[in-house]
This record gives sequence, C-alpha cells and structure tokens, in this order.
Amino acid sequence: DNLSRKHLAGLRVVQKNLVYITGLSPTIQQDKLLETLRGDQYFGQYGKIVKIVVSKAKDSTVPQQSVGVYVTFARKQDAASCIAAVDGTQNSDRTL
Repeated sequence: DNLSRKHLAGLRVVQKNLVYITGLSPTIQQDKLLETLRGDQYFGQYGKIVKIVVSKAKDSTVPQQSVGVYVTFARKQDAASCIAAVDGTQNSDRTL
C-alpha cells in the first residue's frame, strides 16, 4: 500500500473553496477567535464557512506573532471573493 502511495508524495491538491491567510495577528482571546473569524466583520462576510483552522504559532515566545488561517467555504465563488478582497490588505504592520 505504501508503494502505491509513494508517487503521491510530491503532489499538491488544489481546493478552490479553501483560502489560506497569513500575516494575521489576532488580538482576540483564543476561546473567541474562531467565532470572531466566522463573523460578518471577518471571513463570514464572504459566504458560508464550512470549517476554520488556525495554525498554532511556531514560537510562542515571540509576542504578536502572526498565525495562518485556513478557511473552507461552502462555495468556490465565496473563496474567490474572499481572496480578491483580503489579498494585499494590511493587518497592523503585516500584509495579508
């Protein structure tokens, strides 16, 4: 089974309904972060969200380190709208 999957190791899967955002420096408490990101002030304004995953900061000793956020939308058109609106915008001193 491993031999039959080995050729897949270098492949990348493209999901047109998935958006990955880097450069986000949340100032919200961790327990309210997902709820806030789903809201109309953030990514919820672009469409129905199926799933949000926030990647953990690699070095927790660095204050205000940015995190990565994976947002899976129900429709690929919503993901495209999100990318068009968010790409290149500023978040504090970082570019999303």
